[in-house]
Amino acid sequence: MLPTIAPGDWLLVDPTVRHWPRRGAVVLFREPESDGLAIKRVVGGPEDTVPFAEGFLHLAADEAWLLSDATEELAAAAGFGSPIDSRRYGPVSIGGLVGRAWFRYGPPGRPIGRLGPAPDPPGADGSTGA
Repeated sequence: MLPTIAPGDWLLVDPTVRHWPRRGAVVLFREPESDGLAIKRVVGGPEDTVPFAEGFLHLAADEAWLLSDATEELAAAAGFGSPIDSRRYGPVSIGGLVGRAWFRYGPPGRPIGRLGPAPDPPGADGSTGA
């Protein structure tokens, strides 16, 4: 989830959520493939239509589409592989939701406060990034 969340960040997570939070929220969930804990951003909620493969996918009433904030380049520069998210394992059902991450309180040296919106992808402002 670089640059929004870095390894070792201390986060407050609201475990009382029972429905998918709105688009843009950061959530903690169990990955469908491994049941391991992961953190991603909600980019599509129940009943939304999201781009997938060569077309579109309509999400069910209990599903969300979760993506990483990290680009392929940022993940590679940090020494990680390609981001693993809904583009790989598909929609996540509400049963996998653990909570909504909303606040970073440490470690020292990292910004403290609410988790902000997703960073703009390179070129989103019309620039070439060069």
